[in-house]
Amino acid sequence: MGLIMHVTTEQKENCVIDLHVTLPAERFEKEFQRIAEEYCRLARIPGFRKGKAPRSAVEKKYGKEIKQEATEKLMGTAVREAIQEKKIELAQYPQIKDVRLEEDHTLHVTATLITKPEIELAHYRGLEVSVEKQMADDAAVERHLTKMREDVADFVTVEGRGLEMDDFAVLDYSGTLDGISLEERYPDLSPSFASRQHAWFRMEKKSPLPGFAEALLGLKPDEAKEVTVTFPKTCPEEVLREATVTYAVKLHEIKERQLLPLDDAFASKLKPDLTLEALKKEIRDYLQQTMDYHFRQKTQAAVVEKLLQQNPCEPPAAMVQRETANVLKNIIHENQERGVPEEMIKSHQEELMTSAKQSAEEKVKLHFLLNDIAEKEKIVITPEELQQQITMLSQRYKMSVEKLLKELKKNHALGSIQEEMIFSKTLQWLVDHATITELPVSSPAEHHDDHSGHVHGPHCRH
Repeated sequence: MGLIMHVTTEQKENCVIDLHVTLPAERFEKEFQRIAEEYCRLARIPGFRKGKAPRSAVEKKYGKEIKQEATEKLMGTAVREAIQEKKIELAQYPQIKDVRLEEDHTLHVTATLITKPEIELAHYRGLEVSVEKQMADDAAVERHLTKMREDVADFVTVEGRGLEMDDFAVLDYSGTLDGISLEERYPDLSPSFASRQHAWFRMEKKSPLPGFAEALLGLKPDEAKEVTVTFPKTCPEEVLREATVTYAVKLHEIKERQLLPLDDAFASKLKPDLTLEALKKEIRDYLQQTMDYHFRQKTQAAVVEKLLQQNPCEPPAAMVQRETANVLKNIIHENQERGVPEEMIKSHQEELMTSAKQSAEEKVKLHFLLNDIAEKEKIVITPEELQQQITMLSQRYKMSVEKLLKELKKNHALGSIQEEMIFSKTLQWLVDHATITELPVSSPAEHHDDHSGHVHGPHCRH
């Protein structure tokens, strides 16, 4: 039975409205009587058998609880029916902010609603994107082979000459700024910039210490030298940006990396009876699979970017704010896992917050766009697809399907899995219907394992 009620809405900001509902006293009294009858049936009152106490005695003892239960029941029902009456499309659950029961039992309820943004799907079918596609050519195979040889190389001590590029210098160094050691001036500074003992330093131009390697050329073991380094504006350590630091350097040893010969013997060390040509083929196949995967990822990202460009919408600020917090938390956790110092993360706090907010806004916009496209194109998840996903998750978490389903239902998570699957399926539909132009890679991709001088965020390009 529908509620007789008075409903008004008040626009607060974009996608936020206050819903005001007034229920007449008769509705509250009817609900109060219904709950009171339940109490009469179950209540135990001293001097009376269970269920036999008079209504007056039950209300005298439980009147406050009955009133509270009637209020809670009615306010939830009233908000739900008011939303249906006004045909409001919600983006998240309503938040009841005020409930007031007058002496005559008229009930007033105010709820804040976050609504779906207005979206006009202008263009989403046949999106045109251009994406670089890398191929596993001979040069890529050779780079991978070189990396493999470097990983198993021996290091020998070099005597009779000074440092050259590509050598490994075993040295001590300590930096000072304006006559004060960096360790003393900045106690939280990374040792890589402040001071190290018997450190292995590779002689190459690309270094966190600009010009350091070039200044050491020709230095011989047991010799010392002062090196001046001027750090750029992009230095990961904020306190050193545009600073000029003097490093006292003492060289102990020069190490040279000796690579194993690239032949069948090298290949057979990796796998018995493997030839060099067979190894190259395995590497080429592996690299191409990896490059194809990255191409698919970049294609999907390009389609999303174009979709967002051509279908603008203003998402609810509250949802963006909540998602920003989630994204920022993930960024910090990822960088902590990579071993990035806490002080370095803090020094990039403003930059990370801006990046997290941008990523969150795009994610929330995409959520609504994919939802509307799925509805328009009638993209659904079949029972078979859902069963397949549940089975895959049960194997991943090493649980039986029955136990996993029980846990998902208990935590109300099954709907989230279905929604995620629909969004994934819709995104693939957009890629399948896009016009994709494959471009050659402008420059060969170089892989660097050490990004310790960089704080990762959601828009990193590596």
